[in-house]
Amino acid sequence: MKKLVYKCENVVDGWWWGGAGGLGVTQLVAGLLGVEAGQDAIIRAALYEYKDVLVPPYKFTVAQFTDSISNLRNSLSHAFVDEGLEVPPSEGADGRVTGNILSANTYSLSYARTAKQVLETVYGTGNPSIPGGFFPKGGNGIIAKGFLKS
Repeated sequence: MKKLVYKCENVVDGWWWGGAGGLGVTQLVAGLLGVEAGQDAIIRAALYEYKDVLVPPYKFTVAQFTDSISNLRNSLSHAFVDEGLEVPPSEGADGRVTGNILSANTYSLSYARTAKQVLETVYGTGNPSIPGGFFPKGGNGIIAKGFLKS
């Protein structure tokens, strides 16, 4: 379950910031996003603690897996904003930190993603009109249904 949560939390959080935020997000939703961001930080901190540990039976470290997940999300959504647990020092906080526990852009804000980019990612197809992944029959909301018709 933690794998699913890690994969999806940044995507959904980014959608609210990049897509629905302009539609008048209610205080409830804003509060939920705050909690979600806290949960994401806890998960990423726990992963960071084990970043150099090899994951059996694979020959990849925890950090390499998170990089791969970020690369997949970037590829599917065509957003190229997601990052793993480590970044080059020039991209880290104050231009010198390599740890990347807070999943945020250079201004420490959540990654902006549109509804289209979220659907591309959670469907696992890179196309908001082709369902799959977590939603093999497609999403059931107005926005998702709108993309399925196109």
